[in-house]
Amino acid sequence: MLAVLLLCPPTAGGQLPDDSLRAGVQIDKKHHRIVIVAGPFNLRPGHEHMPEAVSMGAGGRDAGVACYIVWPFQSWFRGYQSEVLDPTGHPLPRELLHHFTLVNFDRRMLLYPFPERLAGARLTSEDVTVPKRIGAPMRSGMRLGLYLMWHNYMPHEVKGVFLRLTLLYVPVNQRPRPINALPVVLYANREPRSNHVYDAPPGHSERSAIVRFPISGHLLGIGGHLHDYGTLVRLEDVETGKTVAELHARYDTRGTLLGVDRKLFAIRGQGLRIRANRQYRLVAVYDNPTPDSLRDVMGEMMSVFAPDRMREWPSVSVEDSDYVADLSSYGLTGIPDSLTAAAPMVRSRP
Repeated sequence: MLAVLLLCPPTAGGQLPDDSLRAGVQIDKKHHRIVIVAGPFNLRPGHEHMPEAVSMGAGGRDAGVACYIVWPFQSWFRGYQSEVLDPTGHPLPRELLHHFTLVNFDRRMLLYPFPERLAGARLTSEDVTVPKRIGAPMRSGMRLGLYLMWHNYMPHEVKGVFLRLTLLYVPVNQRPRPINALPVVLYANREPRSNHVYDAPPGHSERSAIVRFPISGHLLGIGGHLHDYGTLVRLEDVETGKTVAELHARYDTRGTLLGVDRKLFAIRGQGLRIRANRQYRLVAVYDNPTPDSLRDVMGEMMSVFAPDRMREWPSVSVEDSDYVADLSSYGLTGIPDSLTAAAPMVRSRP
């Protein structure tokens, strides 16, 4: 048995068929993937415009803890695939999942002293996979939390819903060794106590934040996240005033937000150069045609960043006040003791 810890208790999903999915984790060493199944969850119907989410472990509309895992071995994380399924493994509408976030408690984000967002997807996001030549370095024993928020837009309860999350990794014996490339998130509102949301007034508005990369490196690719009526997110060089990168929102003919553009910079060459301690500005733009402020919108840019020297990555401090405040946004007062005290539960395939 491999030393993988999974604490993913089934919720009150009702009577399930004998061939139902089961909450758990499976390591597929042949295909270099870790498969996490969380559920079952019963999703109450939500409001047409402001859907309420079924929360797993936290009150209100906040995301909740679905399960915790401990990373099993030294390797490189290179992407994920997410599926929303019924108890027999058949696909359900992807739109039922408002978002998920896979948080790494044992490494901090580059720009903020918060726990690392190793992976995540939202209503308008797509799965992410990078080539095997790059990856986020992972060591054995790293503690992770999977957080979910559901969005049941249907007029009836949906019972027995599962999330199957497949994490792809590169083994430690890969040659040549992958380039260290980690997720870096930039927020238009960095305040952790706000959960990084804010209000957008009627008409045209911009929300911005100054960011400094503490170490130099290259951006290999970027994506963005906006809510309805979001127009774009862009990264500016404060010193020169020039736009470093700009991503536009995509809408269909009915005005439904489909997603935000992605850009790759390292198809040929090393990527987009980022200099340490240089001032950059992230700007999120909204054009709100309604007479009221848009509540709880977000403006984010997600990137894959290859540092020049991985050893210069800032150290995590679980006692930092911003780290603690960020944990509280997930309904946590600290890292659960059970992550180090519980027995491993895993099925391993050779």
